[in-house]
Amino acid sequence: MLKDWPRRVRWLLVLALKHMKTNPHRALTSIISGTLLCSLASPLHAWEPNAKDLDAAISSGEFAGYCTNLSTWLSQKVPSDPAKITQASLTALLKDPVVAPALAQRQLIAKAGPDKLGAFAKADAANKPFLTWLLKDRQVMDLYLEGATPLSLGAREDNSWGLSTGALEIWKKIYLADPESKVGMPLKLAIATALRPPGTGAPGSGQQKPPSDPLVRYKYFKAAHASKDLFPSFDKLTVWDLQYVVSSGASEADLTWGREMVRAWRPDYLVNEKVVDTTSQMWRRNSPISHVDYKAVFAGGGKCGPRSSWSVFICQAWGIPAIGVGQPAHACVAFKGAEGTWHVGYGRGWQVSKLEGMGGTEFVTCVESRARADVFSQVEHMRWLASSLAANKDQAAAVLAVAKTLNQAPAAAAKDLTASLKPEEMDAEPGVVKPAAEPAKAPEAASAVKPEPAYTPVPGVIHVNAVAFAKMAGVTSYGGAQTAGVVVHDSYTGGKQVHFQAHMQSAAVTYEIDVPEAGTYSLELKVATANLEQVISVQVLDSTPPTEKIAIELPYTTGLWQTAKGPDLKLNKGKQTLEISHGFQRGIAFKSFDLKLSGKAQ
Repeated sequence: MLKDWPRRVRWLLVLALKHMKTNPHRALTSIISGTLLCSLASPLHAWEPNAKDLDAAISSGEFAGYCTNLSTWLSQKVPSDPAKITQASLTALLKDPVVAPALAQRQLIAKAGPDKLGAFAKADAANKPFLTWLLKDRQVMDLYLEGATPLSLGAREDNSWGLSTGALEIWKKIYLADPESKVGMPLKLAIATALRPPGTGAPGSGQQKPPSDPLVRYKYFKAAHASKDLFPSFDKLTVWDLQYVVSSGASEADLTWGREMVRAWRPDYLVNEKVVDTTSQMWRRNSPISHVDYKAVFAGGGKCGPRSSWSVFICQAWGIPAIGVGQPAHACVAFKGAEGTWHVGYGRGWQVSKLEGMGGTEFVTCVESRARADVFSQVEHMRWLASSLAANKDQAAAVLAVAKTLNQAPAAAAKDLTASLKPEEMDAEPGVVKPAAEPAKAPEAASAVKPEPAYTPVPGVIHVNAVAFAKMAGVTSYGGAQTAGVVVHDSYTGGKQVHFQAHMQSAAVTYEIDVPEAGTYSLELKVATANLEQVISVQVLDSTPPTEKIAIELPYTTGLWQTAKGPDLKLNKGKQTLEISHGFQRGIAFKSFDLKLSGKAQ
């Protein structure tokens, strides 16, 4: 046991023993006085954080003693004089390579509860290696603790929040299933999924029941990120942000469909990550069909509740954090824009919003505070330190005072908290009004997009790209809110495509076609429809005799590309003019059409 004594005490004891025979009284006096003096400068059995004691706590599942030792040791590192506790001294202390992991360990154990963490360690043999990895990696502990920290400043200051061992159980399963979950984006995804697993958001239309398995959800977003299926802003998200992506109540199949639908039906919404704007294309009505999934939510439409659910869903499908928002007699959405700022949309402003258990104005203040990542982290570490100083209230108060001063955000630019994205679309579906006169617009100029996929000619088939129209025309609704005609979009797969806009009173495009041989031609169109009961019409304008306009009932394609069969058309040899038109209904994407010779003219 002599080796465990302080070095000065051991030296004095050896020196005193040398004099024991010649002067026993003097030797005894030296031992007593020297031991007392040394104990004042260096206490007997002084404890420091060490791997041996941590391993013992994990192995036995007894964390209370280890946590107490950490608290005592940390209190000795903080100046005993509150006047000497400054931002500079605390910053230096928090950077200490021994203090930093000890502080994170103490916070994690205290927030999980020593007894509960011990029960978790004992519950499964695999839990101990997992805890050993976690409690010995300061960066991982910091990610977990900061991600779990409540958004509300009041909850942060109250410090009564805790960590669930249920989250550790989910995280452990991910950890065991995927070795890559220990670093980088997979690590952040694993923590976020553990903290806020699928279906933990507010209930809404279209959600999967029961919710998806957390491990499945983790693997899904990991794969989507690796294959670059998500928006670029996803790479910049924190663990806290990611919780509002992975917690989606949608099925993985719906999340995949949501991305495929936008790519095919409305690729223009991919520009600047504006997929939340798809909500503008959703019917504002009582849905005639059950909202069994998000395809049905969009196809059937809905009032503010389902529209809020859709907004949250489509953002999360692309990797954008989103939350449902409550407002007086209304529901809408809050989401994080590509530029890193949170917005409220399809309702009124932040000042009347409720989300995450707080008012919208407080939410904005809190997310802006969290966005100052370095300061946020430093402030929270100071709070952790203060909570370990419960035995010395003056020390704790001094540390918290520094944290509070540091947490005060600098004066921000003026922000209109009453602003909302598309507030005019929060009420009932508007009716048709007298259109304003508006000139037709030409197709979009060529842009730097992928070329049109090569088409291999087929004998007897006339293939026409939808964008190759000779002219377009249209009559708008709602006072001329739309383009007077059709809109041309860059296709996700290459080339261009045409979009017949929703709510138009009418829109038409005409095509001049060289028919190599007179006869009967069957019409097939490549279209994408996201709603039920969509119809377009076709007419041969210069036939002899003129044909009637023929309505084509389009299949419901759930927003994905599909071939729609049209009528048989009798075409003369030479130049022929076809018109394809669309009446007042929902939007339709149109890529191309084929005319297949089915019978030669007699």
